[in-house]
Amino acid sequence: MSAPHDPSALCVNLAAVPSHGARVAISAERGAFGFPNADFEIVGGLRLHGRIDRLERDGFRLRAHLGGELRLECVRCLEPVPLPLDEGLDLVYLPRVAESAAPGGGERALDATDMNVSFYDDDRLELAETVWEQLHLALPVKPLCSTDCLGLCSSCGADRNRRPGCGCDENTRRSDRSGLGALRDLAGFTQTPG
Repeated sequence: MSAPHDPSALCVNLAAVPSHGARVAISAERGAFGFPNADFEIVGGLRLHGRIDRLERDGFRLRAHLGGELRLECVRCLEPVPLPLDEGLDLVYLPRVAESAAPGGGERALDATDMNVSFYDDDRLELAETVWEQLHLALPVKPLCSTDCLGLCSSCGADRNRRPGCGCDENTRRSDRSGLGALRDLAGFTQTPG
């Protein structure tokens, strides 16, 4: 049995999850997520498939797989970098009232099991936030199109992977390697002897 949910809303009605658990199968197009200011683009859509089970105490456990593809930008040459997603999730969701009922008025020391705990309100599990967190965990710190990417010429801005001999003299390049040489030339700035 599948958990009652609206696939386009990325939401699961937890009150309708039976005691023996339910399947979760959500496929959503990139527009359904509405992630503002993302450093990536979702290619096509994302798929979240798995199970949600009730815990003996209040709460639920989601064991699922997140699949799809992202497009990032190489930090050296700015070319598109595809990133296939194949992420396993094993998360526990507790009612937000359980969080505030903890000793100390909701504040306590975290332990290792808390890293996979999230909270829900009003018997609704909004999965967009979970997907957002998982996408960010999957992102490389410095996306590269290849490990030997040559990047952009710091003088003229040419992609050195495509034009390794762009014609710029290595000795006349700016010593700060800021990569703003092309912008400097376009703006008409000249470097004064120091």
